[in-house]
This record gives sequence, C-alpha cells and structure tokens, in this order.
Amino acid sequence: MSHVNQVTHLDKIRPTDLRNGENRRYFDDLERFARQVYDNLSGIHRVREYTVANLPAASDFDPLNGGAALIYVSDETGGAVLAFSDGTNWRRVTDRVIVA
Repeated sequence: MSHVNQVTHLDKIRPTDLRNGENRRYFDDLERFARQVYDNLSGIHRVREYTVANLPAASDFDPLNGGAALIYVSDETGGAVLAFSDGTNWRRVTDRVIVA
C-alpha cells in the first residue's frame, strides 16, 4: 500500500495488454476511485473558494435535505474563513455569525 499516496499514472505498472480501450477506461476509473478514497481517508478535503459577493445560495445546500456544505470565503470581514450552510445563511465556523 505504499503506492496509495502516489495514485497517479498507474498505467506505468499495468501490463501492456491492459493499457488500451475498455481496459484503459476501467483502470482509469479505478485509479480515480482509489485517489478519492485515499483523499477521504487521509483527512484531506478540498473546499471551493468564494468571495462574499459570489456566495452560492445557502438554500441550495440545506443540511436537512442532505445538502450540507462547507466553503472557503476568501474576503470575509476579519479575514478568510470556512463557512457552512444552515439552509438559510452561510455561517462562519469560528463563531456561527452570518457571512457578510
């Protein structure tokens, strides 16, 4: 499993007959899946960056309907901050104040 943290370009170690056509698509998908699993298990999560003026509608990410979301607001008052949707507003994770 030492190669898990370098899950890219696995076709270098694939047998030649498995590098083309349907086999290539299958292994590319498998590689992408392995990368996603590694990222999830390693605790590394990417969040999208927004400015206050360009925040998406918080109602589109209602946690009561399975749409919970976490974003990075780069120009929030007092400095950049992570924010979450409560279904109505984006709130700073630091103090739950509405992003403004």
